[in-house]
Amino acid sequence: MSDSIWTSTLEAFRDRIASREPVPAGVAMAAVSSAFALALLCKVLQVTRNRKDFAGDADLISELLAASLSTSQTLSRLADDDVAAFREFMACSKDPTATADQRDAALRSSITVPLDVARTASFGIELCEKAKGHIHWVVAPDLGIAAGLLAGAVRATLLTVNSNLEHLPEHHPFRLEASAEVGRLAI
Repeated sequence: MSDSIWTSTLEAFRDRIASREPVPAGVAMAAVSSAFALALLCKVLQVTRNRKDFAGDADLISELLAASLSTSQTLSRLADDDVAAFREFMACSKDPTATADQRDAALRSSITVPLDVARTASFGIELCEKAKGHIHWVVAPDLGIAAGLLAGAVRATLLTVNSNLEHLPEHHPFRLEASAEVGRLAI
């Protein structure tokens, strides 16, 4: 990976998604939209906390704000990790000299990174749930939008995980373990 997807404009990222390039694609896009959803949650929490009429739990809002920011940063990193994992998978699958261990490691990464995106976006949904009832009504729609974007990202990313799991033997321990987690994360 030459550059982070975060060094380009939104327009350039959109255009790369729409191009013939194999990456970035769906998982990176889901990670980016999740990072933005958590940034929106940060805004909701800050607007709530900074209102003159705020009488809520300032410690809870601060904890949720810190967790939202950290989770958004994790998703930003995972977007780049997905690009790198898919490039490695493609390179390994085209390299006749790649060993079985190298191919297995590349395939596992193409499953693990999207699973990490789904897991992290799911945690973001939990943060949105914890914020409910503690935010100002004026930003309630934004909280709902953040949760909706995160839920969509979880569902979308699990599509990739399930597709990539098909490349492992049916009773492969990693496939069984990852499939069980997909079941737990499914929305």
